[in-house]
Amino acid sequence: MDTRSSRSLRPANPVRNLLRAWRMRRKLSQAELAFEAGISVKHLSHVETGKAAASRDILLQLASALDLSLRDRNALLEAGGFARQYGERDLAAPELADARRAIDLLLSRHEPFPAIVTDRRWNVKQANRAASRLMTMLLGSERMQRPLNHMRMFLAPDELKPFVENWPIVAAALLSRARHEAMAAPLDDALQSTWRELMRLPELPAPQLEDEAVPGPLCEVRLRKGEVGIGLIGAVLTLGTPQDVTLQELRVEMFMPADAGSETTLIALASQDA
Repeated sequence: MDTRSSRSLRPANPVRNLLRAWRMRRKLSQAELAFEAGISVKHLSHVETGKAAASRDILLQLASALDLSLRDRNALLEAGGFARQYGERDLAAPELADARRAIDLLLSRHEPFPAIVTDRRWNVKQANRAASRLMTMLLGSERMQRPLNHMRMFLAPDELKPFVENWPIVAAALLSRARHEAMAAPLDDALQSTWRELMRLPELPAPQLEDEAVPGPLCEVRLRKGEVGIGLIGAVLTLGTPQDVTLQELRVEMFMPADAGSETTLIALASQDA
């Protein structure tokens, strides 16, 4: 038998491939990663070359040293033949009741200013009354009956774009953020699919292409419909250090008025519903 053909038929070592890819993405040498993970360089080298199999504990140590998301840590464990470590439950699950209460409190206490909750694909999972009120004013009540995606709302030509006075700046900032998050999760097929869908939208500004570029703070968004003008500045909150994939991937996006006039307008809109 031709040994070269035999070698070419051997299946790729998924752990080896994943570790090497993540190490290169983090720009770490084997020695640096081994030091951070508390293992020997020799053992890491053998794992990456397929000469040795990593134990579950070693894989978790490496995942921690690489600062992988919980989703990617599960993928690394499964590649090594182990069960997942972290659950991925629906937000409505009874086990996540405390997290739901915390999110509800954040949203309600942020009134009369808008706040939304998004998942890893930027789908809007929850919105406070101020956010629903503002989006209904801009998009109409019928549009609010269908699913919303935070990125698509601002980037698609038939959603919020006509009402964003500084759309090129906002779109460039959002694309930079979306690309950064998509590049950080190359194994997440669902997120990659959503990213590709966004990139197919027409008239988008060119995204930031530097791999090491980190998006800055969210820029101001200037919204206008008729005589009503509102400026918003956003902040993104995460839920600490959860041990659940779903919770780790949730983002609470809280928008503050950019000026006194915008604050007055948002308070006035809230009073109309009182």
